[in-house]
Amino acid sequence: MMKNYLLSVAIGDIAGSAYEFSNRTKQVDAVNLLHPLRDYTDDTVCTFAVAEALLDRTDIGENLARRCLADPGRGYGCRFGQWLKSSQRKPYNSFGNGSAMRCAAAGFMVRTPGECIRMAELTALPTHNHPEGIMGALATAEAVYHLMNGRKKEEIRTYILKKYYPEYADKTYADIQPDYYFDETCQLTVPAALLCFLASESYEHCLRLAVALGGDADTLAAIAGPVAYAYYRTMPEELVQAAKAILPEWMLEVSRRFDEHMATVNTPDYRYFCDYIGKAYDAYHKNPEAPSEDDQKAAQNKPQPSDRVTPNMVRSMKENEIFVFGSNLQGAHGGGAARQAYNCFGAVWGEGVGHFGQTYAIPTMHGGPDKIQPYVSDFIAYARQHPEWRFLVTRIGCGIAGFRDAEIAPLFREAMEVENIFLPRGFWQELLGRDV
Repeated sequence: MMKNYLLSVAIGDIAGSAYEFSNRTKQVDAVNLLHPLRDYTDDTVCTFAVAEALLDRTDIGENLARRCLADPGRGYGCRFGQWLKSSQRKPYNSFGNGSAMRCAAAGFMVRTPGECIRMAELTALPTHNHPEGIMGALATAEAVYHLMNGRKKEEIRTYILKKYYPEYADKTYADIQPDYYFDETCQLTVPAALLCFLASESYEHCLRLAVALGGDADTLAAIAGPVAYAYYRTMPEELVQAAKAILPEWMLEVSRRFDEHMATVNTPDYRYFCDYIGKAYDAYHKNPEAPSEDDQKAAQNKPQPSDRVTPNMVRSMKENEIFVFGSNLQGAHGGGAARQAYNCFGAVWGEGVGHFGQTYAIPTMHGGPDKIQPYVSDFIAYARQHPEWRFLVTRIGCGIAGFRDAEIAPLFREAMEVENIFLPRGFWQELLGRDV
């Protein structure tokens, strides 16, 4: 009999946590699932908070906030962190992979496809009400549901990938792994996690494959983990016990209660639970709340693209500003914005990637946009982690490297949502399709 359902998420999250940033690897055999630097992150906190709310039939958003605020420093995203601190928590149209990493309960604890879809959407809606954000939760939860109900592994291509991410339906892990990079969107995380499962031979192997993509390792493994457990029905006891030794007592209690719930099918309690889900879903869709006056004012005051344009010439900067420039991997800052960064703002000769002084270097001289994208994604993730700074992105790659705005601007699409990233006017115009 299966048990420890929610731990299938936590084990993946914990295993991937040590490889999310500086320790990234593309070597499957090099992944240590018991790495000494491992710990649980926001993925686990949110997963257990959602499951607890479902078990208690209480508001998912309120319980997310309660549990996350009580456990700070777990790597919460910038916008989610702002949502936590808000006096009126409203969804912010996110399509980040946070909706997919916290929804596994919706796949495990239901008995019909309709229940799964309704519940998965409910887990996303407190924050991730963008269609892609909802889709990430649906795809993950439905994969768990179908495998729990006897679908074969390859049927996930038909029931999930072809339905939600058709461009991935004919791809394999080997197709995407060499060039996969850090990304925090549902669009690039969820199908990649599912391909890890399809290529796996066991639960443990699935986690290794997810980590070895070299991307958002903890979230990839947190999404792939419950999918794999729903199919293989077993997890290494060593990993289970190691996770239990790390997790706080409230999570262990939620895990125990969740396992008990899984035995309630065809009982009055389960039918009451499903009735609660249906009513909550109908209430949201039939009676959406109108934006409050405070919400409307906040939307009007939110920084617009026209407020986040990097000046054509950055001659001086405030203490909280970072000059983001195009570099080369050798860190030879001999010309253009790189020379200015070296002469004026603290760039270090010989350091071609990352934050030095009041600069952030993104290499652009080693290949096409596909080779530059991983470094841009790393930069965006870094900016999210440091909302106290304003990052002034110059026209990286559009000088000595010889690219056009139309080639480089799409690499910054995710930065459109990051309020402390400023972009050149030409990039905004390419991204928005209009003048700024």
